[in-house]
Amino acid sequence: MRLLSLRSYVTVSATKRLRPLPSALASDNSKARVFEYAAPPLGTVQAYDEAVALLEKEQQRLAQEIASLENGATSKGDALETSESGAPKNDSRIKKLKVALGLTQLDKHWEFNGGRVDFDSLRKDPNSVEALTFEALKARRFETVLTPKIVKLADVHNLFVDAFPGKTRNLLKPAVNLEVNFQNTAWEACYGQPVPPNWALFSPKVTINTHSDKPKKYTLVLMDLDRQSLSSQSIHEWCHWLITDISVTNRLTIEPGSSPYLAPSTLDTANLTDASFHPSPPSAEPKLPGTVVLPYIPPHPANSNPRKTHRYLLTIFEQPEGKSLDISLEAIRSEAIKNQSSSIQNRAAWEKDFLGEKEEAMHFVERGAFSTWGFATQHQLNVAGYAFFTAGWNLHTPDIFTRLGDLYNACASACGIYPKKTGIHEPVFGAFPQNPTDQVHKVNQATTNAVNLLGDSLLSSLSLSQIQLLNRGTVPIVPRFKLPTRSSIKADAMKAVWAERIAAKTAAAAAASSGKAPKGGKKAAGKSAARQVSAAIKLTPKMPRLTTVGSVAVVKAKQTDVAGGSMVGEVTKSVFEKRGRYHNV
Repeated sequence: MRLLSLRSYVTVSATKRLRPLPSALASDNSKARVFEYAAPPLGTVQAYDEAVALLEKEQQRLAQEIASLENGATSKGDALETSESGAPKNDSRIKKLKVALGLTQLDKHWEFNGGRVDFDSLRKDPNSVEALTFEALKARRFETVLTPKIVKLADVHNLFVDAFPGKTRNLLKPAVNLEVNFQNTAWEACYGQPVPPNWALFSPKVTINTHSDKPKKYTLVLMDLDRQSLSSQSIHEWCHWLITDISVTNRLTIEPGSSPYLAPSTLDTANLTDASFHPSPPSAEPKLPGTVVLPYIPPHPANSNPRKTHRYLLTIFEQPEGKSLDISLEAIRSEAIKNQSSSIQNRAAWEKDFLGEKEEAMHFVERGAFSTWGFATQHQLNVAGYAFFTAGWNLHTPDIFTRLGDLYNACASACGIYPKKTGIHEPVFGAFPQNPTDQVHKVNQATTNAVNLLGDSLLSSLSLSQIQLLNRGTVPIVPRFKLPTRSSIKADAMKAVWAERIAAKTAAAAAASSGKAPKGGKKAAGKSAARQVSAAIKLTPKMPRLTTVGSVAVVKAKQTDVAGGSMVGEVTKSVFEKRGRYHNV
């Protein structure tokens, strides 16, 4: 323990300088910077000199013990048995000592703390001493830094109330390091970061680190904790992904893949308005470990007013030793229908939620029939680790509803033959006014506008003025031609000046973010970073949102959706069938 504290002191005592990320570790568009640690000269700090002397003494002791073991003698001087090839049988002991020796080297700590370790290249040879050394540093960081952060934010997001009832933050500390990353993220841990739904079209890369050489079986469950229900008018859990019997020894990576229920997009999604990133399909489908009970379905939170953010919880459960899980979807389905048939308030809404042709193919009834903690209790599972992210509706979500449920043949897709996209029904949740006459007419006009504006295009390709037209639900106004006047010419000139100023500020902010760190220490660097962030927020246009009127209009504009065509709600029907429906009659 004394050696660990001294090593930590030496690491903290070193000064830090910002420098650009090396090209080997940075992507083409990356502007990230890392910390470069510089040790003080010997003789300037007495505590540092004494700590370095103790570390050198420990390094000499470990080096002598390694040499004695490699020469065939134990630390007690006894003869060491060797195999037929002449190699010592205690290679694991030697490797552990070499890892301990690596942990006493300050350059390893500075390289790790500075973010300059390329773990992808190290994992090509996971049993090398260097890889094991950095994995040990990563395990220590997970235990001391990331675990408290995960537990604290899980408590803030009410996971111990909604997903793990009756448990406290002290009882559910994750023992397994769970890394969850999508195509454009590089998180050490996932603890509530916001993820737009279009980022999660394809399953994430999941890395399970048990830090144990003992093989164990685990179950992976991804749940939406805030899915709204039309039939029960409440919120319940809904399973997006379920894999059982995942055998893990020390470390396992589940590579990202696509969903079998997500039809490919026939439109160009690379250069969409307000789309900062759109993932590309994986080049090849990975071989998933264990038994896939419910394949991956991407998050698709419904539009609601007031706006609701959904929590997506990915939990790793440890299975009982030596046992495999036998999960019957037919039993789950029959039990769910039996329980729901007696408590359904709106039979038509329930059938719309669960019993459509595509909903049946994607097992909607089974996915919504169990909860995280109920599943763990039923199968006697223990929580080993968890990660969670958040997502809300955006302009790309309607396209996900349209693409879901359209199963396709891989060969036909490779040849460019796509099925006619029909998708599943997209619900919209919002408060309806007590006098709905004006609201109904706005929805009908907005639906007409949506049909004329969208066509075969995506919602995210519309301009801000077009989205505002959908939200208002009014007849489009054709602007009249106006002759130029002195006032209009002056106004146009002022607009041009303001546009030039905004462009200059944007260029200055970009130059400042890519430049070197400012002088003046941490305080000046923090102020400069804060200014850059605030400037970027002010200059970055927000993605427009749809109101309840606009959202309903977009859903009704889909020709094959159950909300369009001849099917109308009870409120709409009463508005158009009652006598004296017009104000002037």
